[in-house]
Amino acid sequence: MKKLEGKVALVTGASKGIGAGIARQLAGEGARVVVNYASGKSSAERVVNDIIAAGVQAVAVAAGRCRMLRRLSPSSPRTTRDG
Repeated sequence: MKKLEGKVALVTGASKGIGAGIARQLAGEGARVVVNYASGKSSAERVVNDIIAAGVQAVAVAAGRCRMLRRLSPSSPRTTRDG
């Protein structure tokens, strides 16, 4: 079992640079990753595709779109402000 297996990591600014590197590293440790971005959707999707290609669950989420996080945690309670 990898160190972060069973965990979910939310990485802000993960579409490029240091954030993208951190997202890939956390995925390498077994964490499912939420790649959060403000404006670099295509870059975020590339990071997600890299992580998925490595066999780890990942999703790109635009800043302010918390509802999308349910993709990684479908059994979570529906008590967030957005619904």
